[in-house]
Amino acid sequence: MRNSDSAGNAYGLFATRATRALAFVLLLAFAAILESAKLSSLRDPEIWGHLRIGAWILEHKSWPRSGLFSQFPDLPWSDFTWGFDSIATIAYRFAGLRALPALLIVFRISLAALTFRLAGGWRNFWSAAGLSAIAQYVLFPMGPIAAFVSLLLFGVELVLLLEIRESGNSRRLLALPVLFFLWANLDIGFVYGIVLYAMFFIVLLFEKWGQSRNLHWLPHLAAQIPLQTAGLAGGACLFASFLTPNTFHAYGAFFANEFSAVNKYLLGYSPMGFRQPQDYALMLLAMAAFLSLGLLRSRDLFQIGVLSGCAALAFHARWENWLLALASVAVIGHAILRKPERSGRVITLPGNWQRLALSGAAFASAFLVFAIHVPRNQDLLLATVAERLPVHAADFLRQHPMPAPLFNSFQCGGFLTWYLPEYPVVIDARRGLYPEEHELDYFKVMNVDIPYKSFPPLKQARTLLLDKGGVMSEAFRGVPGFQVVYEDGISIVYSHEVEE
Repeated sequence: MRNSDSAGNAYGLFATRATRALAFVLLLAFAAILESAKLSSLRDPEIWGHLRIGAWILEHKSWPRSGLFSQFPDLPWSDFTWGFDSIATIAYRFAGLRALPALLIVFRISLAALTFRLAGGWRNFWSAAGLSAIAQYVLFPMGPIAAFVSLLLFGVELVLLLEIRESGNSRRLLALPVLFFLWANLDIGFVYGIVLYAMFFIVLLFEKWGQSRNLHWLPHLAAQIPLQTAGLAGGACLFASFLTPNTFHAYGAFFANEFSAVNKYLLGYSPMGFRQPQDYALMLLAMAAFLSLGLLRSRDLFQIGVLSGCAALAFHARWENWLLALASVAVIGHAILRKPERSGRVITLPGNWQRLALSGAAFASAFLVFAIHVPRNQDLLLATVAERLPVHAADFLRQHPMPAPLFNSFQCGGFLTWYLPEYPVVIDARRGLYPEEHELDYFKVMNVDIPYKSFPPLKQARTLLLDKGGVMSEAFRGVPGFQVVYEDGISIVYSHEVEE
């Protein structure tokens, strides 16, 4: 009878481990596999500008300092994503257009693993898997852009800081300067990480002060972390962020972008409209995080500060939703881990090699589907790009050259720098290149807030390539001097007789 019970227990343990292993592989690979079917990366309007700048960097072995590929080449401009641009371009040269879904697959698998770890990981398997799945759903629309790098590295930093506060192991702070050196050369979003560390240090300083004053209401969660060590680590992080071609100028550019008057015209800087299910999922996730802090009567100032700050940013600008998603997952996962375990419950955690093998299985599964499903034919992939971007209109202009200068829509500016370099663009998504007045006047014209003749680049344009269905793309029909020369379901091209 005992042998039968032992066999049953062994079988049950094996079945539980196998179920968790399968669920973990599926958790990491599912969203990545969907990319092989949907190829959403090829419809992303932002990645193409990165490829064009990256190609210039690799060709000239230098960093851009002016408005390349625009009609204002003498304007000063710095590329704060030069590292990402270069990596994306190297991948493109190696695999062609297939590199874009491959890059997004790597990002999505990394996001799944990161959110699983933030939510408690294997110590809290099913809850962590559920929270990770929700976070992936909320962030599913993100494409293979530089901001995804910031998302992942911010999450890594948050994992490190939370574990340091829990364990008191200040040696882990040594990893942060290396992280910031890499981050600052990949994306300007490293400033979020610097702010996060500043919050960590301020809370530590306050807790040390409370400890010296015997303030019992203030928890001393990080009492074992030497204040001097944390301060030196912070200084090293700040110094590492200066080790870029742009030194300290990234900070000024970051805050200039955050508070620019142009943001009210940019979709990513608008508040959540709650017109898509991801907005509701994020709101519920944030509510659950605040509720978990309340139920635990938490006085952890770091978690409270991070969650509150990320919520303020996310509800101010939708493109910063990833901050709130990561913070919410971390807070909820931490709260669940604090619950007392059931009596007699045994948690068997896989070893490092087992976790590595399961992660490898997820990557192998995703890339096997990728290899089978994603075509190698570049024309077929370009047809997918043409579902969202003006491929056919650009082909028309290449086959039937029309006089410059070109007036283009904001959305397709980056794509045109890559696909139609013969025509310098009048505007694109690069922040800090165009004067704020230029960008404001552009959006006012496109929203018919001012006459088109009051905006010199449009008044002087000989050729217009606009998004089909936009206000201005239809407004020029029948206007003297404007003639439709090409039209499809995505774009419309006008010729314009300029008044002398």
